[in-house]
Amino acid sequence: MIFWIVASGLLLLALLILVLPMLRTQSETESNDRQQQNIDIARANKSVLDIQLSKHELSQQEYDSSLHDLETALALDLENTDCTARERQGKWAIWLLVGLVPLFSIGLYFKLGEYRVIEDPTLMQAGGGAQTQNQRSDLSIEEMIEIVQQRLRENPDDAQGWFVLGKTLMAQQRFDQAVTAFQRTHDLVGEEPGVIFSLADAIAMQNDGVMQGEPEQLVKRGLDIAPNHSTGLWLAGLAAEQRQDYPAAHASWTRLLSQIENDPASIAEISELIKILEQRDPTLASASVDIRLLTLKVELNSSLRSLVKPGDSVFVYAKAANGPPMPLAVKRLRVSDLPVEVTLSDMDAMMPEMKLSAFDLVVVGARISKSGNPVAQPGDLFVEVTGVDSKNPPPDLLLSINQVK
Repeated sequence: MIFWIVASGLLLLALLILVLPMLRTQSETESNDRQQQNIDIARANKSVLDIQLSKHELSQQEYDSSLHDLETALALDLENTDCTARERQGKWAIWLLVGLVPLFSIGLYFKLGEYRVIEDPTLMQAGGGAQTQNQRSDLSIEEMIEIVQQRLRENPDDAQGWFVLGKTLMAQQRFDQAVTAFQRTHDLVGEEPGVIFSLADAIAMQNDGVMQGEPEQLVKRGLDIAPNHSTGLWLAGLAAEQRQDYPAAHASWTRLLSQIENDPASIAEISELIKILEQRDPTLASASVDIRLLTLKVELNSSLRSLVKPGDSVFVYAKAANGPPMPLAVKRLRVSDLPVEVTLSDMDAMMPEMKLSAFDLVVVGARISKSGNPVAQPGDLFVEVTGVDSKNPPPDLLLSINQVK
């Protein structure tokens, strides 16, 4: 509730800053004032990003991307303001920003899709500032949703707007509409992990929280792209726990702990869930110290690019150096994904009894199959690295596909 009061105050303050100048003659001095106001708004939004980065609610890559968007928006705002020598042009720019500022502000809060951000009073106070704490607003959630929907009616290809709408609808437990919003986002941006995980979550909530079926398949797809994504690991563990695959749930949530090491509240929550799993299956307590992760960078040698198409399948695998030929872990990608960093673990096992953690010495490889067949065929492009210690793998394993079968 506190979050929405603060958020509403920020939105109303921004709208007032933009709209009030329209009621007066726009002089050169007013144009300069509006420039400073836009800068102040950008600074407030940047402070939110800085706080989320320090709390590890944003990765460095997500922070850099959001900061770039913020800087671009500010540059456009200032450029529009400079063009206000004529009153009509100034008014047009302001009304445009009336739609953009609420959309962008809500997007910053919902970027990760973590509901805990809404419940963290310290974050809200730090991001809002003294002016926000004193601001009063009657702006409701429904009105904010209407603002975003109006913006989407004007620009139906605004992927960020659809994503923000989906997050807002999720907070309102309007899961059917959230699924539609996230599906539209996915249609616009493609295989973006954050969008995939949000869609999976919405579909699961639409089905009373059940992760089996399409939600779990979406999560697996997202983790193929971003193996260490905290939301993906959380949802993967939840799906495994629901089907009573406690070892898989234990592996997902144990990996998740390493991604939230500077978030004490989340660590306590996940640790408690792991303890519950270990109570259900005592063997997991000892197994937790033997989690194998192989992080591989996969690329295609430039001399072979003419032999493949973007849609050709790429199989990245690990198999026992001295054992059955069946892969211990495998992931399927496309040539268009290369170069890419891939993490193989017990979660990627083809059979429960044939896992990466059961073999110390492995062979890792990558193969491009023009037919899409997982079994090697003449004409496939490949590379293999032998003698890899799965317990202590090198940190910079590179698989550069450079051979033709």
